[in-house]
Amino acid sequence: MKMEEKIKRLIIDALAKSHGIKEDELNEVGLELSRNSNNEHGDFSSNIALKLGSKLKGPPMTIAEEIVSSLGALVELERAEYVKPGFINFYLFGEKKYSVLETILNQGSEFGSSCASEKKKVLLEFVSANPTGPLHVGHGRHAAFGDSLARLLRKAGHEVFTEYYLNDAGRQIDILCISVMLEMLRAEGLKLNDIAGVYKGTYIKEIAQGLLDESFKINKKVLLPEASVSADELIDALILEMKDVAGSKLFQKISDKAVLQMTELLKDDLSDFRVNQDGYYSEKSLFSKGKIEEACEIIKKNGNAYEKDGALWLESSKYGDDKDRVVIREDGRSTYFASDIAYHHDKKMRGFDLLINVLGSDHHGYVSRLEAGLVSTGNKASDLDVILMQFVTLYRGKKKIQMSTRSGNFVPMRDLYSEVGVDAARFFYVSRSHDQHLDFDLDLATKQNNNNPVYYIQYANARIKSVLKENKKRGYVFDECLGKTNLMKLDLAIEKEIISLLGKYPETILKSSEARAVNKIANYLKSLAQLFHSYYGSTKFVSEDEETRNARIILLICVSTIIEDGLDILGVSSPTKM
Repeated sequence: MKMEEKIKRLIIDALAKSHGIKEDELNEVGLELSRNSNNEHGDFSSNIALKLGSKLKGPPMTIAEEIVSSLGALVELERAEYVKPGFINFYLFGEKKYSVLETILNQGSEFGSSCASEKKKVLLEFVSANPTGPLHVGHGRHAAFGDSLARLLRKAGHEVFTEYYLNDAGRQIDILCISVMLEMLRAEGLKLNDIAGVYKGTYIKEIAQGLLDESFKINKKVLLPEASVSADELIDALILEMKDVAGSKLFQKISDKAVLQMTELLKDDLSDFRVNQDGYYSEKSLFSKGKIEEACEIIKKNGNAYEKDGALWLESSKYGDDKDRVVIREDGRSTYFASDIAYHHDKKMRGFDLLINVLGSDHHGYVSRLEAGLVSTGNKASDLDVILMQFVTLYRGKKKIQMSTRSGNFVPMRDLYSEVGVDAARFFYVSRSHDQHLDFDLDLATKQNNNNPVYYIQYANARIKSVLKENKKRGYVFDECLGKTNLMKLDLAIEKEIISLLGKYPETILKSSEARAVNKIANYLKSLAQLFHSYYGSTKFVSEDEETRNARIILLICVSTIIEDGLDILGVSSPTKM
């Protein structure tokens, strides 16, 4: 049994003795135990007396005193004290503090794993950008965060399936198709003016040339719509014209080819960024498999839909949305919202307990709509957890770099991580909380010095490897048993700080996973690296003192284990040389 669990059991038994509180009642309140950063206040602290103040109708300090006086014995526990306004601090015997090193040594990368009290089957959807252009630097933040979150949740013990929702149906795909067709016509010698609203860029030209190489041909007698109409009207008219010129079959073939190539491009961009989705879900399949019709029948059966003006409406306002929403238009076409309802219902039907969606902050107004759609199909709003990512601003020096998906001037995600490296890109993307705007400093990300946080952390691990190598070079053989029996020799203040921080790793994993706060892992690693670098600069590791040397090697191995595991959660490598 872990130390935290042992102390919690003491508290549970003490409350049963002093106040007759059952464990089930205590679970409802929430019994928490925190590992203290300041050892002057003990190794662990609990605020349970503060939480029970209203329930027991008494001063928290009095409750805390009664708990402490009712505590049973624990061989590892030196003492427990209560302090204002009602905290209880627990102090371990000194030698027991070193047991975390043996645990890390024995468990390796499994240290801190499966710490979640309730294991869930999670479907994590992230990125899900339209297959109409390469992923840009904004998508990069979604990719790094989503993949790291999946790794973190798995570390905590959850079963996680990652999924990319492929928007391969609808108007944006028609625009992609005509964009490619226009480039095909230009490549064949037809002079066409630039048209606002179509997709541009090298990738469109490459798709067009590829189709021409496959002998795809288009009738050159294209009648472009009048330029006097609005941009959207022009695009809609052009879609109709291209469908008429090419014929529905050829138009669909070109569309399918374009989507396929774009999807492969997206997969390659993600794969090279160390992001490998477990699955890709086609929006088209919602239509081909009758998922939308099925969802509509469910919401009607549940009494959550009504007909008005020839359209089918979801009564979403009664589930928290600001108004009711159309799901099937008067002409029989489904809305994007209908697709979302069907998709999320299908997620639940596949057996997932928790649905996590990573969306851009511009989707803020869409959250209540998604929850309403989920509830309308017989599920719970609490089954959905929407994480809204703030925007990324890219800087080169002091110059802000602009991005646009239609103009062709966007900054591809691949260009970013090709320039600064995958390690730096992924770390910088997750270094700030997802709900905070991120200014990505290209200059800092490429520096190989202590100002670059990812370099700083990796360098700490590389230094450890160099120390271990130097010991071998000097002919010193690592004696694990001797090191374990002499851990008390790690009595320097900096050594005790490092050991204390190592002991907080499981708690960091748990709290970070619960809060979906990947940045907390990055912050923890920076703190650990900072302590180690200070330790490295002030301590002799290669010495003739066998007992101290082997004890310190154990400490170094443990630090390296945690750094490597933490970096792996972030999708960052751990080089042995820097």
